[in-house]
Amino acid sequence: MLLASVSVVLARPQLHDLDIRVVLGTNGDARITETRRMTIDGEGTECYIGLANMGPSTITDLSVSDETGLRFENVGDWDVDRSRDWKTGRCGIVTTRNGYELCWGLGAEGERTYVTSYTMTGMVRAYPDADALRHVFLDSSVSPKPEHARVLLVAGDSTLLFTPDSCGIWGFRFNGELSFQDGRMVAETTEAMNSEAALYIMAKFPKGMFAPSVQDEGTFEEKRQQAFEGSDYDSGDDVDYSDPETFFGILYVLAIFLAPAVSSIWYFVYVWRARRRVNKNLQWYRDIPLKGDLQEANNVLNAYKYGQPDYNNLLSACILKLVSMEAITIERCPDSKGRLRQNFVIHELKDVDRQPVLMRQIHNIFRMAAGNDTVLEPQELKTFMKSTYNESITDSFLNTLHAKTSISQYKNREGEVRQVLGLQKFLKEFTLMDERHLSEVQLWKDYMVYATLFGIADQVIREMKKVNPEYFNMDQVAGQMANDMTLPTIYSVMRNSTARAAMSKASREARAHGGGGHSSWHGGGGGFSGGGGGGGVR
Repeated sequence: MLLASVSVVLARPQLHDLDIRVVLGTNGDARITETRRMTIDGEGTECYIGLANMGPSTITDLSVSDETGLRFENVGDWDVDRSRDWKTGRCGIVTTRNGYELCWGLGAEGERTYVTSYTMTGMVRAYPDADALRHVFLDSSVSPKPEHARVLLVAGDSTLLFTPDSCGIWGFRFNGELSFQDGRMVAETTEAMNSEAALYIMAKFPKGMFAPSVQDEGTFEEKRQQAFEGSDYDSGDDVDYSDPETFFGILYVLAIFLAPAVSSIWYFVYVWRARRRVNKNLQWYRDIPLKGDLQEANNVLNAYKYGQPDYNNLLSACILKLVSMEAITIERCPDSKGRLRQNFVIHELKDVDRQPVLMRQIHNIFRMAAGNDTVLEPQELKTFMKSTYNESITDSFLNTLHAKTSISQYKNREGEVRQVLGLQKFLKEFTLMDERHLSEVQLWKDYMVYATLFGIADQVIREMKKVNPEYFNMDQVAGQMANDMTLPTIYSVMRNSTARAAMSKASREARAHGGGGHSSWHGGGGGFSGGGGGGGVR
């Protein structure tokens, strides 16, 4: 009896592969071709596609064929109560209160392939701000569910290409990936669909690409927000992707970490003239510029650079500043195996409300990554920065770190710029000094921080040790700031983790903008055409 029951379960109809090709006409109508590769047994009499919540859309021109090339007879109005023998080789449509059921006979048992084609009017609908489709290509109540499914969106006009620059695609209620391939949009599952899965697809097109015959209520942006509710597309941030600054901000972050910036000849000349002007007769500057604002000093350096902006030295300088403030100490602590190793120990940040935002954010990340024992190991920091649970923290940190800067904003501040560059000149030429005043030695910790910002810390610390070798032994904090083992490790982990987090953030923002990526298991909301109609074998 047990073997018999197992064989019955295994013999149930199976849907191995579902391939849906959607060709979109210029008026918004769609010619849809669904290819099902199935295993059919003696259960049921027919297969059907349920389409509900159709609004003004209609279904016409149904045709069905099988693996032999047999074209099924379209009988028009379908009678679901007829026998399996009668339904073999036939197809038809049931008009329901909410939409349609597209039906065809199962026919013989075994490995079968059914190709179902039909036209849906008004699949692409017009909104004031965009044209879009929002359709359920497979309802959650369908049985059996496919082991693999793909939806391909193609323009009927071969001159029209779907690209992430102008279009967008989102998927809900299935585990899969969305992409742009050769001017087409593709949604594809990456695992077998379970009993709760469905194929909700939303696609956006620019005004003018189509001339939809159906005008929908509201705006596309309202529909997008409705679909995002409860999904993992909705990060909780109200991001306006139509804002050029936001769009170019994403590209800006990508440019920082993925490719060197390519400057125009005009910009190169502009920077060259500005650099020549601020460096003319440049004198040493021995004090701390810009009231000690490391980020603003880094903005100056980036503004007057020819190439891509740099934030790695700023990260290292901020960490070293926290060491100088004793918010971080380097101590020998036992690892998981009981061996003593030098690690960061995180302490309270004094006068936290008066510290720059970036410093507070870095300290907070270190504190949270370290956990209750306050000992920050490199792997803990790496894990914290990678975790999706910490995205809101890391995203806020990245937004602060990658502050926008332009050489034009320093047009009337060349005196401050000369202070930053003057200190850089002073530290580079540290070995040329004949005298070391006491006041300068008191600034050595700050000099180490700024030398790190300028990327010349090793050189400056080496010269300081020549001038006053006892300084680093007498001053414990200074000695830790000169640590050449633990500090570089944390610098490297923080830099690499920040780069990965920035790329992840840009990818998520591009995904929410419709640029592809993985689908969302939840979300979709109401208002999608086709949903609630059921389908499968019965």
